[in-house]
Amino acid sequence: MKNYKSLIYFGLISFCLTACGDKTPKEVNFTIGELSANIAIHTEAQSAFINASDPNEYVNEHSDELANESNSAPKGIEFSWTYKADNGAKPTDFTLNFKEKSSGDTYSVNVEGSPATVYNFKLVEEYTWNVSANYKKASFKSEDGSFSISNAEPIRNIYVEGLENVRDCGGWTLANNKKYKQGMIYRTCEFNSAKTNPFASLTDNGKDVLLKQLKIKSEIDLRKTLADNDDDEVNGITSSPLGDGVNYISCPMVFSQSNIYTRSENKDSLKRFFESLAVESNYPIAFHCVRGTDRTGGLAYVLGALLGMDETDLMRDYLFSNFANIKSNPIKAGNIDRNSFYIVGMSKCEGDTPMERAKNYLIENTGVSEATLDAIVSILTE
Repeated sequence: MKNYKSLIYFGLISFCLTACGDKTPKEVNFTIGELSANIAIHTEAQSAFINASDPNEYVNEHSDELANESNSAPKGIEFSWTYKADNGAKPTDFTLNFKEKSSGDTYSVNVEGSPATVYNFKLVEEYTWNVSANYKKASFKSEDGSFSISNAEPIRNIYVEGLENVRDCGGWTLANNKKYKQGMIYRTCEFNSAKTNPFASLTDNGKDVLLKQLKIKSEIDLRKTLADNDDDEVNGITSSPLGDGVNYISCPMVFSQSNIYTRSENKDSLKRFFESLAVESNYPIAFHCVRGTDRTGGLAYVLGALLGMDETDLMRDYLFSNFANIKSNPIKAGNIDRNSFYIVGMSKCEGDTPMERAKNYLIENTGVSEATLDAIVSILTE
């Protein structure tokens, strides 16, 4: 009997210790670290390229350093905090919560603890932020802090774990003092590994960034399929690797050393691509080929021209792909003449500006209507 009572006694002590340790606190006090009022997101090398008067000359001078290293991601921002629960309980995890001042849009990032580095903020944007300590039965939140992204430099490059060469197409100043909207359309590399020359290895964290931070609704895949081109680049997929909630639009484009802008195989895909951009419910959109350089770069060029980007900025965006580990020789301006044939096609059309030539090219060579192109401009500019 004595041993039995001892077991009960020690069992109760053990239970109390466990219960007390797991007990949700009534109050948690936070102190959040201060952030600079103005934060830059580009690395020193990225800023040097963006600000170069001749971006192609920058690529020429740094060709040995480019195209075989992974330098396409932005700088992250480090967030720090301390906390104290009234009962000493430890949280199960933390959540960083962000709100954009201009749009009111919010998103959250789960992190293990302080400090935590977060990426992918918009250019020239003000934010409020706070941290939540999450316990089994409750969540306690800090007061709000604030910070701003000072980058007037264009190119909102994006960090997605497992992917290279990801960036927002928006953020540029356009003709007539308009702006290319951020957060609407992204250019990337592939999401699943191609059947040949695999390039991507998207992680669960990377997938969360695409779905929860960038909130991608549609994926436009420019890679060839077996059914359309007798050559499977997509590894047999018929839906988005991001899940059934993402609209998957296949626009397979032939890519070879011939006049791609006149090839009948690509006409329907080009039309489908631009008609998809005219549907507002498709946004935010991510489009890609394999590496996100040639087919993707060419279409980004034509789209940017249609919206009103000038030729230097179009080339700057095209050449920024060199900061990704694209496993090839650096891309130079001359590549456009050899590879991005739809850009060559655009340059041969009538018009005094890239905008006029892009519009004429698309109407004449793809069958896209002027109303469709006007809808794209309306959706993507402000």
